[in-house]
Amino acid sequence: MSCLWVSLADCSQKEIYQLTKMVRKDRKLQIILSYDAPNSAKSYEREKEEKISAILIKLGIRPHLKGYQYLKESIRVCMEDKEELEGITKRLYPDVAKKFQTSSTKVEHAIRHAIEVAWKSGSEEEKKNFFGYIEGRRPTNLSFIMRITEYMEDEGMGDRMERTSEWDTCAFYR
Repeated sequence: MSCLWVSLADCSQKEIYQLTKMVRKDRKLQIILSYDAPNSAKSYEREKEEKISAILIKLGIRPHLKGYQYLKESIRVCMEDKEELEGITKRLYPDVAKKFQTSSTKVEHAIRHAIEVAWKSGSEEEKKNFFGYIEGRRPTNLSFIMRITEYMEDEGMGDRMERTSEWDTCAFYR
């Protein structure tokens, strides 16, 4: 028996028709149709993004703030390349600004504002869990991004090789 995984997200109607013809010819052929590969890099990235979003929301950063999107991207970028943290104003902010077609100054300001809002109105318990303190000044943009990045890595969401599964014996096409 042959196993074939096919991502519908990447298939045209013509390709799906051809798959149907293949199944009619070979009754032992098994075709699995889905939107994304199990444990694929794409689903892993989505899982990582959802985890970052959940943390930011827990800390009181509201999704409607521009700083929310900039923080999500900053954390994602820092998880891929730790050196971004060494030059936050020279590397990280310009990289995020380029993606969102804005200036690095606006990125820095929006992130600072989002952290200030969270620090004033967010859960005291969550702030204490993540940062170990709640009294005094809010964390700097750098320390906030660094702490969330470290937390994500501690949770096993850092760079890693793709997971293996029983699907490894099947052919994967995109």
